[in-house]
Amino acid sequence: MSKKNDDFFKEKKPWSEVKDQLLGCYFKPYLLKILQTKKPVVYVDCFAGKGKFEDGNPGSPLIALGIIDECLASTNTGAPQISTTFIDVNYAEDLKRNIGIRNNSRIVSGKYEEQITEILKGKTGCNVFLYIDPYGIKALKYSMFNRFAKGAYNSIELLINMNSFGFIREACHALSVKLELDDPNLFDDLIEYAPAKMDASKKSIEDLNEIAGGDYWQAIIQDLKANKIDGYQAEELFAAQYCQELMRCFKFVLNMPLRIKQGQRPKYRMIHATNHQDGCLLMVDNICNRWEAWHEVQNAGQMSLFEEDANNQIVNESEIEAKMMSFFSRLHGNYVSLHMALAYFFMQYGPLCKSGVIKQKLKDFEKRGLLLVERDPKTTPTGRPAAFMDEKTNQKKVMIKWANK
Repeated sequence: MSKKNDDFFKEKKPWSEVKDQLLGCYFKPYLLKILQTKKPVVYVDCFAGKGKFEDGNPGSPLIALGIIDECLASTNTGAPQISTTFIDVNYAEDLKRNIGIRNNSRIVSGKYEEQITEILKGKTGCNVFLYIDPYGIKALKYSMFNRFAKGAYNSIELLINMNSFGFIREACHALSVKLELDDPNLFDDLIEYAPAKMDASKKSIEDLNEIAGGDYWQAIIQDLKANKIDGYQAEELFAAQYCQELMRCFKFVLNMPLRIKQGQRPKYRMIHATNHQDGCLLMVDNICNRWEAWHEVQNAGQMSLFEEDANNQIVNESEIEAKMMSFFSRLHGNYVSLHMALAYFFMQYGPLCKSGVIKQKLKDFEKRGLLLVERDPKTTPTGRPAAFMDEKTNQKKVMIKWANK
């Protein structure tokens, strides 16, 4: 049994609040959209904890269940099948008390990595959503994510909390490299339920390889040792490469660096992995919405002279358009799905802005004769030429390609 840490659940810390907000704000539109497939939905909270903090704040289980109740009350898709499973190695009894008895919901006492295969057995054809907010980094085994991606599900999505700075810290321990940071308090409020403790041993290196999905991290730490990069650059490089590795399993992978204060170094990365372009675009908009909300809080409601993306990078309209010109001008030959193209655009450049901003600029490209667009249906109910720049399942379809000039 893993080490218990009861103090972790005394009060909900700001980092937990940010993570749960990202989950909650994405899960509702995801659920409303995925219910339209009329396939069963399987939601698994892989590290559920107690379900509620002692200060009364809800944990991820209660947040997810509340959203499910809202969606079931508002959906018109018949009688949707939604099952929920909450896994925890130490607090199954607390979960039972805090969640109560619910239809199609169960609590599993045990380790996620030992239970998840059995939980997903027989879920062929279902829509699977896994929320993976682990107790330390050791449980984030890349091989398991690879196996999930190969499952015969109708769809599968992962929302993963990666403690990327924690990984860099332990990687330095494993390779006997001193991690020097200009912020000596970086790890002070990085509260982990069960932090990993690596040492300079072959076993630790193997464990880190298993987490990362390869040994690429070792070159990053060696560059850190040689002073070619600093610790913050090492974290950023690792996060980028980790997402690249996940893209060997999933078509679309996004990551959001989590901060509490503007300009603060990211201490966690929430990573979203999916094989469907619409899930990717939903998460892009969710990341931007969450960042806008937190940015307003950080600025105490004051307006900023510049727009910033979720990476605290300054983004202006001309820069967005330049990136769009570079990307979409390569779409020659056959027409491609609008949403597929948008998803790959965000894969290349990250969540620069909401998807609606890009769609609006594409309409401008169309007017300027730079972009060719085919729409289905071609006309509106009144017989006018259609002008929509959005796709909806079984209702609207948009195909685009760059105009050869």
